Amino acid sequence: MNKVFFTNDLSKTAELFEIAGLKEIIQQDDSIALKIHFGEPGNTAYLKPHQVKLIAEKIISYGGRPFYTDCNTLYQGRRMFSKDHLLTAEEHGFTLEQAGAKAFIPEEEDSLEIDVSLKHFKKVYIGSNAGNKIFALTHFKGHDVTGFGGAIKNLGMGFGTRKGKLKMHQDCINCKEVKTCKRNQTLEACYFGSSALVQEKMAEYAYGAVKNKKCAYFNFLINVSPNCDCYPFNGPPIMPDVGVFASFDPVAIDQACLDKADKIKSIYPNIDCTIQLNYAEKIGLGSRKYQIINL
Repeated sequence: MNKVFFTNDLSKTAELFEIAGLKEIIQQDDSIALKIHFGEPGNTAYLKPHQVKLIAEKIISYGGRPFYTDCNTLYQGRRMFSKDHLLTAEEHGFTLEQAGAKAFIPEEEDSLEIDVSLKHFKKVYIGSNAGNKIFALTHFKGHDVTGFGGAIKNLGMGFGTRKGKLKMHQDCINCKEVKTCKRNQTLEACYFGSSALVQEKMAEYAYGAVKNKKCAYFNFLINVSPNCDCYPFNGPPIMPDVGVFASFDPVAIDQACLDKADKIKSIYPNIDCTIQLNYAEKIGLGSRKYQIINL
């Protein structure tokens, strides 16, 4: 049973870092990817720089060299190409001054082919920005394809290159081209043949993203919007803020958040969002069983 640490006070995120023992994966001069969603312009629900800056500062205090990062999108928008994506990140405050570290977006050709040998994929295509050590900083929210978006989605869909995203989304009727969504919308707005299939593929990509790497996870169960931060808008929060979770296990931390955000299930009653958790556990990404430790 893996431990999930929790505080309902965002100002204590640095203390949560310490109590969770996350410093153990940091060595002097380690380059550490802070995997985050920078938010589509027009959306205001994404994690803000001041909410994650304490994490970057803690990593630096232990000799690490953190950078905020994400991979480009498949659909058309301000995060489709590296230059615009980086500008969006900076416009949203992810700069050294405001966030404690700079943002970096890799070019599309800078990708890694990772062997996974799982049910849906033998190989997955992951951004080179994943590096060898990852801190996944995740805004936990609802999602109209996967039910919820947590650490598993942040890793899998987030670190997938365009080629990888297309393979995860291959059942989308309207988006068959690698470089554009013909409806000019997020893929989440398109019709999918199977939410279950997308969830399983996403879990396999998450598995590939962290394979043979040292990783830690922060889930922020705050400003819980009904939809993904990929949309150029967001609805009002569906529930009050809960707090911040930290763990070495992406499955356990997502399960802990879902247990605290059960209302998400009622928003998408036709989606079984536990599929991603069950399948992620099955392939060895983590465990749904956890012990919550309050700060």
